[in-house]
Amino acid sequence: MPYADDLLEQARHLANREPKRPRQASWRRAVSTTYYALFHLLTTAAVAKWKPSRQRSALARAFDHSVMNQACKKTNDKNFPAPNAPKVRNLKRLANIFMQLQQQRHLADYDNSKPWGRTEVLTHIDMAQEAFDNWALIREEEIAEDFLLQLLIEKSKRN
Repeated sequence: MPYADDLLEQARHLANREPKRPRQASWRRAVSTTYYALFHLLTTAAVAKWKPSRQRSALARAFDHSVMNQACKKTNDKNFPAPNAPKVRNLKRLANIFMQLQQQRHLADYDNSKPWGRTEVLTHIDMAQEAFDNWALIREEEIAEDFLLQLLIEKSKRN
């Protein structure tokens, strides 16, 4: 996914662009961009499966961050299929990384009291790279296709 890959590269650039006097703004943008790299990796993979290409950009805008988070939480459910299968472990790790990066993006974008450090930011970027690598291993599997659908339609269990 070229756009997702470009975003991850941009995050690395932001994390390392000021070696002597790093700016918090660069690190915050790197964390936010890291999350969006993974977000776009998954949404692009999902909409690529939609046959009418003219509708794909509209479909991509239908993805909701909180719905995606709920779908990721569902992968940790004890009833999730075959919890010890390698492909399921890859998917669960990807889903956990998505949730963690989303939480960190919220901190980076909205909590100005939290200071960021290069090591922490690079750790988040490495996590995203791990999620990208896991996705490459499972993207053609049925479980991955089902997961992409859940990212779009998962319902919250709120009362």
